[in-house]
This record gives sequence, C-alpha cells and structure tokens, in this order.
Amino acid sequence: MSFTTIFIIGGVVLLAILFLIARLAVRWAIRAAIVGVIVIALLGGGVFWWWTTRLAPKPPQKQRAAPTRRTPSN
Repeated sequence: MSFTTIFIIGGVVLLAILFLIARLAVRWAIRAAIVGVIVIALLGGGVFWWWTTRLAPKPPQKQRAAPTRRTPSN
C-alpha cells in the first residue's frame, strides 16, 4: 500500500468520526435549546403571575367587631 492510500483511508475514518461527533453535538444542542425554551417559558409565566397579582387591587380588610362579653348568669 502506498502512503496516498493510507492517507485516504485515514482521512475517511477521521471524517466519519468527526461526522458522528458533529451529529451528537447537534442533538445535544437541540436538547439544550428545548430545555432552555421550557425554562424561559416557566420563568416568564412565573413573572407574569407575580406581576398580575401585584397589580391586582387588594380587597379592603374588614374590621372585625369586638367580641361581646356574656354576662354571667348566677
């Protein structure tokens, strides 16, 4: 075998390994992006809920009448 054939075989093997690594990297990047979108949506929903409850008018607190004392019946 000549050096050219060895270099071609080595190049093809190296290219195949790099292709597999790139596919795995793309899969993990997609998974990370999906998780990121879900986390951002949850944070946005939490902030929206907090913001709307903060802006909502609070009902006036009712003052409780003082409890009446019963007269002792002896």
